[in-house]
Amino acid sequence: MRIRLLLLLILFFYKSLLSQDKIELEYAIFFQNTQLDTTKLLSDTPLKSPWGAVLRSAVFPGWGQFYTEEYIKAGIALTINGFFLYQIYYYEMKWRDTKKQDYREKRNDYTWYFAISYLLTLVDAYINAYLYKFDEAMEISQNINMRESHWSTELNLSFHF
Repeated sequence: MRIRLLLLLILFFYKSLLSQDKIELEYAIFFQNTQLDTTKLLSDTPLKSPWGAVLRSAVFPGWGQFYTEEYIKAGIALTINGFFLYQIYYYEMKWRDTKKQDYREKRNDYTWYFAISYLLTLVDAYINAYLYKFDEAMEISQNINMRESHWSTELNLSFHF
């Protein structure tokens, strides 16, 4: 069970761990926008309030991710935290009815799982808000081509002001 939980958490935060990976279609959408201001994106001042995102996620898990426009992650955060809360409640009621130690131990395990997923949701909301639209600030591409029996490499770095 713990391995499944760890795998779920890794999948949940996979995009944050590799936040530089974006789909090419997303780049095309963002770079068509003439309002993109690279100086604002690359400054130390975040576009979205990181602590505002944390507070939103603290009140309602997934709200911080929704605030930073990470809609799929918001749904996943809400689902995982809701599942753990339900399991805590379920095993608490079972323990009250039967007084079996096994139910109490399961309730305690799910309480720990909930605490860990809740804290990771808060951290993820903070990171998402701080790095909001950071990847759209610049476009870096590398091309490796075979031309006339020799290899050539090309590195493009574009800043949009």
